[in-house]
Amino acid sequence: MNAVSENLQSAENGKALVLGMGATGISIASWLAANGRSGIFADSRRQPPGCAAIQDLLPDAQLQCGDLPGSVPQDVSEILISPGLELDLPLLKDAEARNIPVRSDIDLFMGVCEGRVLGITGSNGKSTVTKLVEGMLNAAGVTVAAGANLGTPALDLLATSAEVFVLELSSFQLERSDYLQLHAAVLLNVSPDHLDHHASIEDYAAAKARIYKCCGTAVVNRDEPDMFQQTEISEQISFGLGLPAPTDWGIVECDDGQWIARGNFLVMPVAELQLVGQHNLLNVLAAFAIASTLDVPVDGLVTAARLFTGLPHRMQRVPTRDGIVWINDSKATNEAAALASINSVDGRLILIAGGDAKGGDLELLRTTLEHRDVSVIVLGKDRDLFHTQLSDVCKVRSAESLEKAVAMAAVTASSSDTVLLAPACSSLDMFSGYGERGERFCQAVQSLSMSMEDHS
Repeated sequence: MNAVSENLQSAENGKALVLGMGATGISIASWLAANGRSGIFADSRRQPPGCAAIQDLLPDAQLQCGDLPGSVPQDVSEILISPGLELDLPLLKDAEARNIPVRSDIDLFMGVCEGRVLGITGSNGKSTVTKLVEGMLNAAGVTVAAGANLGTPALDLLATSAEVFVLELSSFQLERSDYLQLHAAVLLNVSPDHLDHHASIEDYAAAKARIYKCCGTAVVNRDEPDMFQQTEISEQISFGLGLPAPTDWGIVECDDGQWIARGNFLVMPVAELQLVGQHNLLNVLAAFAIASTLDVPVDGLVTAARLFTGLPHRMQRVPTRDGIVWINDSKATNEAAALASINSVDGRLILIAGGDAKGGDLELLRTTLEHRDVSVIVLGKDRDLFHTQLSDVCKVRSAESLEKAVAMAAVTASSSDTVLLAPACSSLDMFSGYGERGERFCQAVQSLSMSMEDHS
């Protein structure tokens, strides 16, 4: 046994210091309890959301709320860190100096998982691809479980009897984890995001590219050549909107329209997809590519692709009778995601945007809207940034709440116009998450529609 193995074995037998008491912290508490271990839990928030659940799981655990320790307590043998915490904390520097391992819940999961694991990351589309791959594998007869950054925390997936695990991984999770021994991995795309945390776009891209370091097959986006060079894995397959090489995925033009193809093999007509937009076509191609690394029946993959309607809060049409097209894309939490949504909408547009821009400058949004028949309603923390960037290219108004933004849009929208909630920002300055933001938007639209019917 080498020194690293001895160190990890010692850590696994001792007390853990767990940083963060959110969903990840709760899942770690459950894992520690199942393994007969104890822990110290610390969170910088005075009322962390998982505090009660952790106490129920580990009644003897020590809980520290409101700040983090400045150094590692003497009886701690390892630190387990949640996503989102800064990596330059004095506590972590102390751990490094004392050779105390710092691991993530993903590291714990990978250490005991006996199934094959697929990893999916990217600035945009990773949740869509994760859920689509889960559906594809189910339809192909594979017992599958999906989670990590999306939905169920990774450690909680171990309670299932899945043969294959599909993990959505954020840049935070990847930079806090060791290199992951994944069966296959895909980096969908990289665009500016979380620059309030990462020092530069280069650092952010490097965190994402960690997903490829030890994977069996690297699934790469050949439409982004700079990213294509991020991996040195010899086993590669690619996806893209152009003609595919023999083992790759792409689009073939036929007399009856476009087809998804692997090499020369025609898989299914693009027209049979319920998802719309080129960005979603790339998502479908990525899902086919990474699912195909498991050598499963293609018919099952096709069935799931045909049936998949997308995720809540992702280009979700809100039904009304006013003739206006209302679209909830609350999940567009960065500029690139919002641009993909905007570019998939034709005609006159009223855009509702704003929130926490996470250090972005919105320059690409400005360039895109400059050539559109569009007006913008902004709200949230960085509304002034939207005014600064957009006021000379389109009409920009501010709203104090999402409900007021919907009402303002309804007054100016005409039949066949599109009102699109594509914030280009995080929601956490005003909401508990993009889900609440999207639900509030849908409720406001439907309430307004009912009110107009009552007065008609």
